[in-house]
Amino acid sequence: MRITLKTLVATATTAMALSGTAGAADKVLTFSHWAGPKHAMATKVYPWLNETLSECSGGSLSVKLENGLAPPPAQYDTIRDGVADIGWIVHGYTKGKFLTTKMIEMPGLPGNAESMSVAFQATHEKFFADAKEAKGVMVLSNFVHGPGMVNTAKEITSYKQLEGMKIRVGGGVANAVGTALGVAGVNMPAPAVYEAISSGVAEGVFFPLETLHSFKIDELTKYSFKNPDGMYTTSFGLILNQDSYDDMSDEHKACIDGAKGVEMARQIGKFWDEADAVGLEQSAANGSVVIEASAEERAYFKELTAGIEAEVLAEVESRGVDAKAAFEFMKSQLQ
Repeated sequence: MRITLKTLVATATTAMALSGTAGAADKVLTFSHWAGPKHAMATKVYPWLNETLSECSGGSLSVKLENGLAPPPAQYDTIRDGVADIGWIVHGYTKGKFLTTKMIEMPGLPGNAESMSVAFQATHEKFFADAKEAKGVMVLSNFVHGPGMVNTAKEITSYKQLEGMKIRVGGGVANAVGTALGVAGVNMPAPAVYEAISSGVAEGVFFPLETLHSFKIDELTKYSFKNPDGMYTTSFGLILNQDSYDDMSDEHKACIDGAKGVEMARQIGKFWDEADAVGLEQSAANGSVVIEASAEERAYFKELTAGIEAEVLAEVESRGVDAKAAFEFMKSQLQ
């Protein structure tokens, strides 16, 4: 009887230990989202990331979306401080911290979100990562939105018409583009743009097509002025709290490592391109029009913004990066 009891106790103890180990192996990562329920980061990127990590881990590693944990400019701190595990940041919202990321935002770099995101991440891995601009977090991927445009309530057919207009520019290199064009730049996070235009604080906005739908901007701006040569883009990062990663099992770390990098940038870029297509379709249905800049206007824009390249390369160089080599590599990836 004693032997049987000992056996039962040992068996139960082992079972409890195994049960505790299995429970501890499950990990749910909190994903901080700030751009609204229609945005591609919530409808496409988050579900894809959750599915990818769940499939890799046999269901033990998953992602949970959390809205409104912090305003957009505070997202970097939110992830670094562990309020959330994962989040996406706008590099230009954290003034002075990120300089290497400006390279992909420059005017005169044509391409869609996918091609530019791939080139951006590849350049980051080869040149920018050693600058260690992101501290306390792991950069899962860098990416960009689709081609930036000027979206206004009144019809714009020339960059000259923008002089003196109150335009939301958004940070990063977009600020320099706005200055070169002579606009009265208004800075604010993307979610605040609708109210700014509706209240008259701004007369238009630098935004890609997807925002016309996801932020309902097409209710207010009916004209989008597009430059096929590339007017600007905005750089983003998908980041993971470093402690969250360090505390993971080797199996879960392997899932993260396998998902991050250039291929993640490619997938996120595809989602943003799909969102641009939806934005174009929906805004057109609501009466919006895309006007393409003429050859003369494109030449005029190139002349006005010619000095931005040197300024950005100097900033990148200040971080100990061979800026010229990095830029040539980035452009080669875009080709």
